[in-house]
This record gives sequence, C-alpha cells and structure tokens, in this order.
Amino acid sequence: MTTWELADLFYTTAGAIHAAIKRILKTNILKSHEVCKYIKLENGNNADVYNLDMVVALSYQIDTGHSIVFREWLINKVAHNQDYNILLYLNKGTNHTLYC
Repeated sequence: MTTWELADLFYTTAGAIHAAIKRILKTNILKSHEVCKYIKLENGNNADVYNLDMVVALSYQIDTGHSIVFREWLINKVAHNQDYNILLYLNKGTNHTLYC
C-alpha cells in the first residue's frame, strides 16, 4: 500500500503516516528493505509501497477510530478463525509458555 492508501485506510494524513513509518524504521524492528518497495505507478509517478508487516505496525502507531477497527478485525481473524493453537514462549525472566 502507498502512503496515500494507508492514510485513507487509517483516516489520517499522509504526513502522519510518513512520520509513523519513520518512527517504526528508526527502532530497527522492521527494516526498510524488507517492508518497502519503490514502484512505478500506472500514471507514470513513482511511489513507495509497504507490505502487511508495516500496515500492522502502523495500525498500532496511528490512533484513529479506523486504526482501532483494523486492529480489532486483525485480532479477530488471527484469534478466532483458526483450528489450531498458537504457542507463545516468553523468555523475559518468566519462563512461561502460553497457549492461545
């Protein structure tokens, strides 16, 4: 998705999306070369497009009603529409294993 499409999805400005992308990339949790591709659009312009990893990360950085609805939809798809459990192993001094 382009910055403009993301702004439309989360009902915010392209500037807010761009600032959030910069914050996310600055943390080095997501790498630009893994989540972004530079493409030529049908109208002849060029744009950066972002993959689903960035869209999900942005949904937690942008605080709008649309981003909340997107997060709820995403959690619902992951948590409620599966025939198997997801194993989470948290090793931050707790040594707990959680089954979701």
